[in-house]
Amino acid sequence: MRKKTVFIDVDTQYDFMRPEGRLYVPGAEGIIDNVSEARRFALDNGYSIIASSDWHEEGNKELSDAPDFKNTYPPHCMADKPGSERVGYLGELPIGIVPDERLSDDELAELICGKKFHIVIRKEELDVFSNPNTARLVEMLRPDKAVVFGVALDVCVRQVVEGLNRIGGIKVYLLRDAVKGLGITTDEQVIEELRGKGVEVISVADLEKKF
Repeated sequence: MRKKTVFIDVDTQYDFMRPEGRLYVPGAEGIIDNVSEARRFALDNGYSIIASSDWHEEGNKELSDAPDFKNTYPPHCMADKPGSERVGYLGELPIGIVPDERLSDDELAELICGKKFHIVIRKEELDVFSNPNTARLVEMLRPDKAVVFGVALDVCVRQVVEGLNRIGGIKVYLLRDAVKGLGITTDEQVIEELRGKGVEVISVADLEKKF
């Protein structure tokens, strides 16, 4: 089941990516074309996509009407609502769903058994590795390389990189022109931090020669 390279698409949903979204990442609309191009490149060249997506129900512990923007946030990416939809090009490959509840090994294996797949891992917390299936799924795939893009660079994207590094044995690439942070620290500062963790930083235009 080993996949040599997977593309990891982090939280590229309406509520984060569009100015009118409920938890807009400033400037995120400016990377939608590059996000689309990264997905198109992956699918056209036989690579699989693993996407993370917030998927909230009323009462989720991350949601609050008086958020502190550290542990709690305004309601966003509500289940089956427009704000939870991913933006940009998604291709024609059927998209599988990994719910935020533990699946059996057989159920996980069925989702990733194809030569090429496109799946969405749903989550109720910032870190996609809070989903009980995420680490197991990556370990099943045992990719040599992971190409990471999406939002927010300084929160969820960073957590994806840290999670991949914990598993180990995966060369991580970050698409610098397909990520955007919240601006607590500059995107360049976060990118330099990730470089220090062994991440190779490339652009969408580099995909053709790298993969």
